[in-house]
Amino acid sequence: MLSVHFNKQVFIDALKANSDLVVFLSTTLALMVTLIAHCAIQGNLKAEYIVYALFASAAFCLWVVIDQKYR
Repeated sequence: MLSVHFNKQVFIDALKANSDLVVFLSTTLALMVTLIAHCAIQGNLKAEYIVYALFASAAFCLWVVIDQKYR
């Protein structure tokens, strides 16, 4: 089986730095991987799903920026 080494401490340190970019990119990456895995299993990947996922990620990023500004 394929073994992928992932240094968790580097990722945790980046998140602790409170970088909005890291949160946005990790959320977008997780959303895209989940979307592709699900659609690969179902066999129905469409361009609309990718666009919806990007809009959801952009909305999350906007939410983080507004939350940081008014908190």
